Amino acid sequence: MIDFAPDPGGYAAQRNEHHPWGYWLRQDPAIDGLIDEDGTVWPSLRHYFWQARLGMPSLGSYKVDEGCELLLSILHALMNRMTGFEAAVADLFGGGWQSQRHYMAWLQGQGMIKDREVTVEGRAAARMLAATRSVNAPDLAPLDFPTLAGMNGLDGGTTRKQREQVMAGQEALGRALRYRFVREQVAGKSGIKLIGHEMGDAVPLTRVLWALSFPDDYARDRLFGWLAHHLDRWQAWGEMAADGGSRALSEHLLLLRFADERIDLG
Repeated sequence: MIDFAPDPGGYAAQRNEHHPWGYWLRQDPAIDGLIDEDGTVWPSLRHYFWQARLGMPSLGSYKVDEGCELLLSILHALMNRMTGFEAAVADLFGGGWQSQRHYMAWLQGQGMIKDREVTVEGRAAARMLAATRSVNAPDLAPLDFPTLAGMNGLDGGTTRKQREQVMAGQEALGRALRYRFVREQVAGKSGIKLIGHEMGDAVPLTRVLWALSFPDDYARDRLFGWLAHHLDRWQAWGEMAADGGSRALSEHLLLLRFADERIDLG
């Protein structure tokens, strides 16, 4: 557990915070499902979490897995960086300001977050949700990954050698994902490319979906450091480039890069 993670519900006093949420359920070979402490049988751990813990209905129009995947993506982002309101609206809620406000208030009311920081129970829930994804689910970056941000990696005062170690490690983590940003030359200049692995039905090839060149390595690494800080979003951004083209991704990244920056209104 990260020392500064809040625990308003006292989860750590009742459960082992180092285990995924729901580890206390029991499995019986004679019963199809998982048994909770009250003896109720649940079809899956996600159903138990979604209905018994969050009090959410299991409706055909909004499946449990769909709700759990959205929750996981939001917890994943908040666990690794301070996500601003505007950036969250644009990147996680499809531009819906009201949806973002309501969802974040609901998460706080559920005790999964406190003041936009993931709680001890929220982190345990994220570990459970990551471990119970279907085999066909999109790639997921590690729940905790090092970045150049002070809260979960090296701070801004590091040397270039230390920053290079972090970015090289980020590229190594990315190689396990279907979509990954890499530092490679573009037209003979320092550049960043978005690579899609096994793209296409007839012959699944590795394809370059987006590329940007820079005047030098320093300019390139400034953007790559920011991209590395959003490793959990590479899958979604890769799908955006694959479906909407490189321009759609460029516009989205530009929007996010300047989201939540204060302006002088005079």
